[in-house]
Amino acid sequence: MIEFIKVTKMFTQNKGLKDVNIKINNETIGIIGPNGSGKTTFIELLLGFFKPDKGEIKIKDVLSNSFNFNLKDIAYVSANTNLPLEISIKDYIKYIKTLENSENFNKELEKLANIFIFDIEDKTTIGSLSSGMIQKLKIIISTASDKDIYIFDEPTRGLDPIAIDIFSKIIRKIKSRNKTIIYCSHIIDEIEQNCNRAIIIKDNIIVKDINLSNKNINLKDEFKSFYNYQDLEDY
Repeated sequence: MIEFIKVTKMFTQNKGLKDVNIKINNETIGIIGPNGSGKTTFIELLLGFFKPDKGEIKIKDVLSNSFNFNLKDIAYVSANTNLPLEISIKDYIKYIKTLENSENFNKELEKLANIFIFDIEDKTTIGSLSSGMIQKLKIIISTASDKDIYIFDEPTRGLDPIAIDIFSKIIRKIKSRNKTIIYCSHIIDEIEQNCNRAIIIKDNIIVKDINLSNKNINLKDEFKSFYNYQDLEDY
């Protein structure tokens, strides 16, 4: 489904990705690393926002930066507030429905809105919402659609514990449909709970590819071993 072949993209000497080789096929993979390690670059390359300096990225055998690449196959929740803040929730939902043009999408949208207790008929502007409510709106819209690939970049940022639990249940439902999910997070517990595979990025390089179905693996210990973190009792 997704393949990075010897991919390098460097914006500065210390920002980007180096020599990435990875295949992802109908699985939920977590991407872990501190700020500036290359997580966002991985996602932006996958979405075709940038062309690699070296190598190729293929999605369903199509190059991600080619004219034949179709972003409609991908649902994306970014870490940033990338919604039009000046229009109302109701008008934005109406616009999204015209893009999707699907009765199933409309039904799923209403179902998710009810679960999150989110009024999609509200005439309040998106810009007046809290960061948590904006995040809920992004999740509702992206997961209501039936896509082949779902990309979540820090998806639980700003969410309360109940909303985080709801989101985890949504992830499990998507996984049951054998979809590909890319889950980028600083929160290791979320990766362990929601993913069956994880990659650790350090200094713009993938340093570890971990099968989380192996119960002998402790993801926190693996992560700390690469970043020399100490337990609190050693502080």
